[in-house]
Amino acid sequence: MPTGRPFKAGELNHAAILTPELVRKLRQLRTEGWSYRQLAAEFDVDEKHAWRICKRIAWGWLDD
Repeated sequence: MPTGRPFKAGELNHAAILTPELVRKLRQLRTEGWSYRQLAAEFDVDEKHAWRICKRIAWGWLDD
């Protein structure tokens, strides 16, 4: 059931483990050829989340 509280995105979310700097680094490593599996292991996130970050579905507001 929704609480009416606004969703906090990015590092403002209490459960966030990434910072804007880490997200930029993750995207840079992807352009250098790292696999989503490698990124997930390096940044301690799920492979699907690494994919969503690289496709700008997650952290889409963050400029590189």
